[in-house]
This record gives sequence, structure tokens and C-alpha cells, in this order.
Amino acid sequence: MEQFEFHDPSSRPDRTWKQIEPGIDEMILNEDPATGRRTLLQRWQPGAANAQDIFVHAYIEEIYIVDGDLTDTRLGQSWQKGAYAYRKPGMEHGPFKSEGGCLMFITCTPVGN
Repeated sequence: MEQFEFHDPSSRPDRTWKQIEPGIDEMILNEDPATGRRTLLQRWQPGAANAQDIFVHAYIEEIYIVDGDLTDTRLGQSWQKGAYAYRKPGMEHGPFKSEGGCLMFITCTPVGN
């Protein structure tokens, strides 16, 4: 991971919002290509939903909802601002939808790093 002092990440050309699905954007704040470790923000517009049915990945994922709401449509469970998730590798989750939009802080840590 790259060391940074406080700064506006959007002022760097390599740190911009990128659409990953319709209505869902993310900004990589920091990453280590050698290990796959990443820290990012994910922003959902009101009404946005995942196209993918179920998510499973090989890394530890931590998510904090900074603002808004997120619903797991498969489980029918909703979370609001301040909710936190810790997912071990292999945990099934999703798909998700956000009624009012949301902003999430996410870390992705490969196992063993």
C-alpha cells in the first residue's frame, strides 16, 4: 500500500470515480497490486441494484455504510448508515439494492496479507 498524508483523493488523476455497474461507482483510495489489497469508496445512486446474483470472493471484505441504505434482496434484510460487515473468504452475499442511495467505505484484504 502506498503511504499518503491527508489529501483530496479526487485531485489525483488515478483516483477518480469509475462506474462499475449502472448507478454504482467506486473510487480506489489505495491499493497494492502485488498483494491485491485495496481500500475504496463505493457510491450507489438511489434505486441502484447489482446485476450479479450472488457474490463470493477469495479475500476478506470489510464494509462500513457511511451514509444511506443497503438491502440484501435475497435475504430481505436492510442496513442503514453506521452498519458494518466483516466477510471471510467464501461467504455468499448479495445481490443488493439501495432505495435512497448510499456511500460505503470498503477494504479488501487477501488471506495471509
